[in-house]
Amino acid sequence: MVKGTDTKRILLAYLPFCTPASPPYSVTYLYSFLKANCDAQVRVLDLNLEFHKLKFPEYLEYYQDMTKWDDYDKKTTEYKELTKKTYSESNKKVVEGGKPELFEELLGMILDRKPDIVAFSIVYSSQAFYAYALLKELKSRGVKTVVGGPAVNEKLTKLASASLKNEIELLSYVTGKEAEHDRLKFDFPIDFTQHDLKGYFTPHPVIPIKTSTTCPYKGCAFCSHYGRMPYFEYHIETIKKNVMMSGQKHFFIIDDGMPPTRLLKIAEALAPLGVRWTCQLRPTKELDPALMKKLRESGLAMVLWGVESGSDRVLKMMNKGTNVKDIEKVLSASHAAGIKNITFIMFGFPTETREEAAETIEFLKKNSANIDLVSSSVFGLQKGTAIYNKPDQYGIIHITETQRTVLEPSISYEVEAGMTQKQADTFRDGHKKTLEKINRYPKTMNFFREHMLCSIDG
Repeated sequence: MVKGTDTKRILLAYLPFCTPASPPYSVTYLYSFLKANCDAQVRVLDLNLEFHKLKFPEYLEYYQDMTKWDDYDKKTTEYKELTKKTYSESNKKVVEGGKPELFEELLGMILDRKPDIVAFSIVYSSQAFYAYALLKELKSRGVKTVVGGPAVNEKLTKLASASLKNEIELLSYVTGKEAEHDRLKFDFPIDFTQHDLKGYFTPHPVIPIKTSTTCPYKGCAFCSHYGRMPYFEYHIETIKKNVMMSGQKHFFIIDDGMPPTRLLKIAEALAPLGVRWTCQLRPTKELDPALMKKLRESGLAMVLWGVESGSDRVLKMMNKGTNVKDIEKVLSASHAAGIKNITFIMFGFPTETREEAAETIEFLKKNSANIDLVSSSVFGLQKGTAIYNKPDQYGIIHITETQRTVLEPSISYEVEAGMTQKQADTFRDGHKKTLEKINRYPKTMNFFREHMLCSIDG
């Protein structure tokens, strides 16, 4: 542990706007890492939650009480429309040089803690607007600021005192000393008790857990999550301690995926704890009925499956490492084990034809008995993906980047064959009723998947 930093007051802040359904993993991890490796005074502040509690108190009360959920879909549609309008108007104020809604209140929460350094974890681009406004204000007041996270952009780094890539760089910045890698502690439990766990917009606290550094597969052509980070699995005992230390019973494993052998080890660790959990997986043939049964017995209640398409050609183009036949078997095995299935579907992957998109619709209808909720999206091109780096291999013939005030440039593209993005949007909208008819849970639980986890019996 690095000594001599006890006079430093560090505030780790998580910003609006995203769904206030669970405590943020990023700042909680950073808090736990710093506490394990230095003696600075570290605090965590979930400003995203504080914003929503101030702005939408009636929805907080509603979502914490499942006995009121008879009109869940109607109420959540109303909430989505209201929050979308609020976020948009607030962001517009920042773009025009003003301050976002509830700015003074949230700024006051930061200043009341008298921090020497404020570190912002920017996980989603939707958080960039509030970050931009706060960075400008704190800079004018002489408060040191740090930014980091996957959604940090050049505009934010120019305003911050420092832009850091990881927890080790943050430790060095806080202590003023180069971190000695061989002396760092990484087997610490992650302390979620720093949050007001009963203050989130869910009937039960749902705790995010990570079991590894990144995706083990790293193959999907459209994904930018894994970058160049090496895959490393956290110790099973540390994961178990995280769960027990939280004192909670509902968990969301937020890894982008897990190998079946690793999945089984995690299940064996969680089984004696009497918890309910969910995770994200690729539907590969190794996930057979026997394995799915063991996962269900350990408390796995729901899986978010990266199905993406009902066309083998499109799956091959995406480099998903899956095929339609195996996906059908996995969904069937999962359903038979008593696990709820959410299927991620993507329309408009470059070169996908209308006929192939129709194959996906038919796939969903054919397998509807094994599907509980459909989560559909339209492909969007992102930097850092295989398809962006080698567009010609995926039928993209032209990429256009348009500058924006706060966010990174928006990306549009043209394809040599298949549906355009607009055509894919139209196709999805045209099959909206068909997709919704498959759902066994309210469609708006795609907005609050933690609610679906909380509502699953047994």
